[in-house]
Amino acid sequence: MNFIKNTKRNIIFVTLIIVVLVIISLYIYFEFFTYQEVRDEPIREIDNNISPFTQQAVFFQVQRIRRKGIIDQMTDSGKLVKLVDNLPIKDKKWIVEGKLTGYDVVQILKGILPGNGWDEKPIFTYNVVIDDFKWNAEKTEYNTWDTGYIFNEFYKTVEEENNTAEIEFKIIEKVKVKKLFGTDVIEEERGDFKVFYDFRNGSWTGVDFFNDSDGYGHYDGTYYEVWFDIRQTDYDGDKIPYWTEVNILGTNPKVDDSKLDPDNDGIPTTWEWKWGYDPMVWDNHTFLDPDMDGLQNIEEYSMEKWLANPYYPEIYLEVDYSDKAPFTPFIIEWEKGKILPIQRLKIKKTNLWGQKHIFWKESQEMIIDRFNQHGITVHIDDGCMNGGGDILPFLSSGGEGGTSTVPHQISEFYNNYFSDERKGIFRYLIVAHTGGWAYNMDYSGQYDTMVVGQTQGFYIRQTDFALSPRAQRVSQAVSIIHEMGHTFGFGYFHNGGVDNMSQEAFVKWYNYKSAMNYFWYRHRYFDYSDGSHGPNDVNDWSALRLYYFQSTFDDGELEGIDFDPTEPPHNRGERG
Repeated sequence: MNFIKNTKRNIIFVTLIIVVLVIISLYIYFEFFTYQEVRDEPIREIDNNISPFTQQAVFFQVQRIRRKGIIDQMTDSGKLVKLVDNLPIKDKKWIVEGKLTGYDVVQILKGILPGNGWDEKPIFTYNVVIDDFKWNAEKTEYNTWDTGYIFNEFYKTVEEENNTAEIEFKIIEKVKVKKLFGTDVIEEERGDFKVFYDFRNGSWTGVDFFNDSDGYGHYDGTYYEVWFDIRQTDYDGDKIPYWTEVNILGTNPKVDDSKLDPDNDGIPTTWEWKWGYDPMVWDNHTFLDPDMDGLQNIEEYSMEKWLANPYYPEIYLEVDYSDKAPFTPFIIEWEKGKILPIQRLKIKKTNLWGQKHIFWKESQEMIIDRFNQHGITVHIDDGCMNGGGDILPFLSSGGEGGTSTVPHQISEFYNNYFSDERKGIFRYLIVAHTGGWAYNMDYSGQYDTMVVGQTQGFYIRQTDFALSPRAQRVSQAVSIIHEMGHTFGFGYFHNGGVDNMSQEAFVKWYNYKSAMNYFWYRHRYFDYSDGSHGPNDVNDWSALRLYYFQSTFDDGELEGIDFDPTEPPHNRGERG
C-alpha cells in the first residue's frame, strides 16, 4: 500500500518537474530568441534631411472658391416679395376650405413678381501670404458665386532645412453700403484661415487639419468655402516628402510612388499615405466607403482631380440637355367630331415655343448651398469637368414634343451619353422639355438617372405660376432636389407624404414639410424636412442614404406602383 502511495507521489513530483522545465525552457526561448531577433535586425537611423535633392519650396494651390448664401437672395428677393410672403393667409384651413389655397395665392403672386437683386453676383478677390511673403490676387477679380475648378498655384522658396511654413489665406469682397445719398462700395474681409505646413510629413495643422469636420483641404466659413492643397518641392514628384519616404515609409525618395502599388490593392502609395492608409498593407478599397456617400475608395481615388475626399460625403452630378425646341406653337390635326362622327380639321396648341433647355447657375448654386448646410458637397458637371453639357436630340412626344420620359428613350441617352466609367460615381440628370422623374435604368440597374422638365407650361401647372426668371430658377432647384431625393431612397415607404397628389393627402401630410411632398413642392419649398413639424412628419435629412443610387433594383424600389391615386394613401403610384 505504501509502495503504491510512494509511486503516485513520485509520478506527481516528476510531472511537476517536467512542467516547470517546460515553462523555464519556453521563457528562455522567447526571451533569448526575441532578443536575438531584435538585436540582429538593422537599426534604422533617422535621416533629418528635409530637402537634400531639390531647392526647398512650398506651393499653395487654390482649387475652388464658392460664395454661400444664394438661397436667401433667390427666395427673399426684394421688399415686395417679402411683404407678399408674410400675408396672413398661409394656414392649413385654406387647404380644406377651397381648392385655391392661401399658399397658392401667395406663391402665384411671388411667381409673378420679378424680385430685386436676385441676379446680382458677388465680387471678390483673395490674397495668399506664405511666411510673410504676400501674393496679391487683386488683379484676378471674380464676379460669380462659384469660381469652379481654377487650380491657381502660389509658391515661395524657403531656407534649406526649414521644418515648417506658415500660410494665410484671405478673401476680400466688394460690398454695397447705403449712404445718405445713394450707395458706396467698400472692401470687406469675408473669410480667412491660417495653416502650418510640415515639410517632414507633408501635412498641415491649424484651422484645417487631417480628417477634421469640414474635410481636409476644405475651409467652410460663414461666407465662403474654399478648397485648397499644399505641396513642396519633391525630387521624384510623388508629393511624398523625402523625410517621410526615408524615415516612415521606407520607400525610395528618387522613385515616383504615385505610380507604385506595393500592396497590390489597386491604389498607389501616394494616395494611401495622404489619407492615412498603410501603403504596404492590402486594403479592400473596392468595398471601403468610410463617409458612406456611395463612392468606394477606388472611386474616390479616381475622382481625386475633382476634389474627392474619402472622409467627407460628396455627390457628383452630370447634366445633359435636350436640344432647343422647334417653334410650332400650334398644329392642325384631323379629329372626329363629338356630335357628328366625321373627321374635321382642328387647331391645337402645343408647348413648342422654341425654348432652350439649361441648368441655370443660380439653381445649381442653390442646390450646392442647401447640401453644404448639412455637411455634404455637391459637384455639378455641366461641362466644367469634361463630361457633362451634351446637347441631346430633341425627340418628338405627341403634341407636346421634346425629350420625353419614355424609359427606352432615356435609356438610349444613358447608354450613349453617360460614360460607363462614371456610372456608380455620378448621378445622371437630363434637363428635358417634358417630364419629371427619377429612373432605375431599364428597371434592372442603378437608381441613378433623373429627368426634369423645363417649359413654361411646367412652371405654370406644377409650381404655381412661376413666370418670373427668379421664380423659375427656384422652381428648377426644387424639382431637382425632389428627384435627387428619390436617388437617396425617399419613396412611399420613407413617408406616406412622398409624391402625394390629392387634396385629402395635402391635408393629411401637411406637416411633412419637404420638397418630396407635392403640396410643398408645388409651393416652391426648397428643402427636405427636418422632422420638427408635428404628426406625420419625418426627418428626411437624417434618413438620407447617399449610397442608394448604387443599389440594384428590387421590388421595394417601385413602392406604390399599384396604388390607386383616388383612394388612400393617395400616392400616385410612380416615382416622380
